[in-house]
Amino acid sequence: MCFLARSWREPSPAYATLCLDLAFVERDTEGITMKRAILATSVLGAGIMLAVSGVAAPPKAKGGDAPIVPTLGALMQRELHWGMTHQEVTDAYNAVDGLLDRDYAPQIAHLQPGIQMQEVEADKENRKVNFTRSYTQFGDTPTGYDVGPLHGEYSYRNEEAVQKIFKDGKTRYFFYIKDKLWKLYDEIPLKADGPFGAKYQDAVTKLGSVLGSAGRVRSADAAQGLDRTTADWQDPLTHLRVLDRSNEHLVGIVLEDKRTLNNLGVLRANKAVDPFAIDPAIAAVTKGGVSDPNAAKKAGAAGAADAGAGAGKGKH
Repeated sequence: MCFLARSWREPSPAYATLCLDLAFVERDTEGITMKRAILATSVLGAGIMLAVSGVAAPPKAKGGDAPIVPTLGALMQRELHWGMTHQEVTDAYNAVDGLLDRDYAPQIAHLQPGIQMQEVEADKENRKVNFTRSYTQFGDTPTGYDVGPLHGEYSYRNEEAVQKIFKDGKTRYFFYIKDKLWKLYDEIPLKADGPFGAKYQDAVTKLGSVLGSAGRVRSADAAQGLDRTTADWQDPLTHLRVLDRSNEHLVGIVLEDKRTLNNLGVLRANKAVDPFAIDPAIAAVTKGGVSDPNAAKKAGAAGAADAGAGAGKGKH
C-alpha cells in the first residue's frame, strides 16, 4: 500500500521513502517465509500525473471537519472499489491469477515439482478457503466480533457483514452493507522497522507528510462515538481514519465510502437493542409503581379481625 505525494504539484521525498519501506513485506505461514516485492508503479504514476496536469487545490474542509486532500484513491487496492459484492471481492483474491495466486507465484516458480511445491500449493488453497469461510453476517445472532475492538464498526439486523484475510503482514477486514463493500479496516503492526513506525504518532505524522496535510486528531470521546484517539482525512469520495491501538502494538487504518457513511442513518434502520432493557409492555404496567392487587382484601380482613377482637373484650 503506497500513498500519494505530499503535493499535487510535485512528488515528495517522504512519499518515495514510504513506498520503499512498503516494498518488502515478510510473511511467515506454517513455516513458509516469503518476501515479496510490491510494485508501486501505478501509485507513483498517479502522483506524477497529478504533478504534470496541475490539478487545482482541493476545496477546504468546513470548520471542524477532517482536512480534504486531493485523493485517497492510492490507498485502495487497485483490484477493489466501493460497491463490490462479497463474491466479487472473494474472486479478486481467490480466482486464477488473482491476488493470492500472484502472491505465491514467485515462490512456486523457484520450486521443482514435489513435496515442497505441494505444501506451498496446499497453503495457498487453504488461505483461499479460509477467506471464503470468513464471511460473517450480522443478523439476529451475536458474533465473536462483539467482544473485540471492531464492535463499533457494524450493526445488527441491517444486512451488514464482514470478511477478513491476513496478507502482506496485516489483517484486513472488508465491511459490507446490503452486500456492497463500503469499508476497509487494516490492522497494521507498529514496530521500529515497519512502514508506519513504532508509535501511533509516527503513523499519523507519516500519513500527514505524504498527504500534504496534518490530520484532524480527536481524543476518545463517547459522546462523539470515538472509543479511541483518532486522526482523519477525506477526499470527495472517501474518508480515512487512523485509530490508536497502541495497547495492542497496532494502528488501525480505515477507509470508508463517504456516500454510504453519510447515509448510515437510513441504511441502519434497525437500531441496537439493549438486552437488559425492560419490555415496553411491562414498563407501561409498572409505570406508576408496583402494587399488590390483593392489598385491599388483606387490609379489609385485618380490620375485621381487629373489630372482632375488640368486641370480645367488651363482653368481659
